[in-house]
Formats: sequence, C-alpha cells, structure tokens
Amino acid sequence: MKIDLAAIRTTRKEIEVSFPLGSIDASSDAEIVANVEFRGSVWRDHRGPHISGHFATKVKLECVRCLAVIEKAIEGDFDDLFAEEEQTTPGELELTPELMDVSFAGDSVELAEVLREQILLEVPEQIFCRDDCRGLCPKCGQDRNLIDCNCSADIDPRWAALEDLN
Repeated sequence: MKIDLAAIRTTRKEIEVSFPLGSIDASSDAEIVANVEFRGSVWRDHRGPHISGHFATKVKLECVRCLAVIEKAIEGDFDDLFAEEEQTTPGELELTPELMDVSFAGDSVELAEVLREQILLEVPEQIFCRDDCRGLCPKCGQDRNLIDCNCSADIDPRWAALEDLN
C-alpha cells in the first residue's frame, strides 16, 4: 500500500489493513509466519506528515542457546514522521537531534516497508525457547534440554583454583 505524503492533510485518516503472509519479508533471522495486522492513521502537523498506529504479527526465531525454532508474537506502537520533499536535499546532511526521529522517503512511502522496519525494531536481540534453557553441550553438541550427555567439563587450569572456594 503506497501512501502519497503530499496528499496527507491535518485531519487524521484512519487506516486498517492486513498484509498477507509473504508480502513483507523481515530478514533471514526473523521469518514472519502470520499476517501483519495494522491499525493506525496518517496526518500532517507543523513538522510534516506522520504515519502512526499499532501492528501485530508472529515471527519464527531461533533460541540463542539451543537453536530450537520458536514462534513469538511481535506487536508494537509507532509514530513515524517523514521529511518533506524540500527538506531533503541531495548531498551531505548534518544529523541534528531534531532529525533523529525523521524518516526520509521522498514523495511517497510504502506502508509495508514502514511495517517491516517496525517489526525488526521489535524483535529482541536475544530470544530463548524458555527461561531455563540449558543450551548445547560445548563438547558433543547435544541439546542439554533433551538429554544429559554426561560430558565432563574441561576446566581451564588457570581457573582451577576457584573450585577450592566452595
């Protein structure tokens, strides 16, 4: 869904759209596995055009400890401010604190790309299949959540003296 930024007025226009599975590609680390639901609005104020709202979907991720594949619900609220055409000049632009929250998109923006960015911002850096995930054995590579491999842990001799503190 393409939004013409020049056509946005000060009166809020409500948008409700569902992007079907496969229409938004997040990244290789987070695969979107459900429709992306968006409910929000577009409007303009003295700073420029805005797109804001709430989105929800599910993504498939890998546990960082045991590499198990899990699905996680991702949702969030956002308010994106877009720069006007005359504000975007070719060449270098000094980044000021006021410009930190401004997106540069030209005369139109694709809503799917805005949502893709917001989804990636909501994906946690570290995801665990469960809070007490034991991870993979560093010796044999077995998932320690499923079996107890009984591999002995080699202790670095430089740390061996710390065992006597128990």
